[in-house]
Amino acid sequence: MSQNQENAHADNANQEKSVQLPMILSHDHISNTYVNVFQTRVVDGMIAVSYGLSYPDQATDSNGQKQPVYAVELEGRLVMSLDTAKRLSTVLAQTIQQLGDNS
Repeated sequence: MSQNQENAHADNANQEKSVQLPMILSHDHISNTYVNVFQTRVVDGMIAVSYGLSYPDQATDSNGQKQPVYAVELEGRLVMSLDTAKRLSTVLAQTIQQLGDNS
């Protein structure tokens, strides 16, 4: 099993400021999930992000006619503290900006 050493910010409920701790992260057992739909909610003060795929489908209306719709199959959910969600938002924004700068 190969492991990569990376720096990460760790949540600490007893301290207001984040502490940077070294972490050893293993990516070997993680499966990839393609996502094109997500939904966010606040649940018990935590941010919940449900994610999955949408795909073209057909549904039958009240008149028995087939109508085109997009079916959504949610596959998983991430639940995190507000501080973790803020850090994720910042890192995603920086990564997207870097990708835009490289194209």
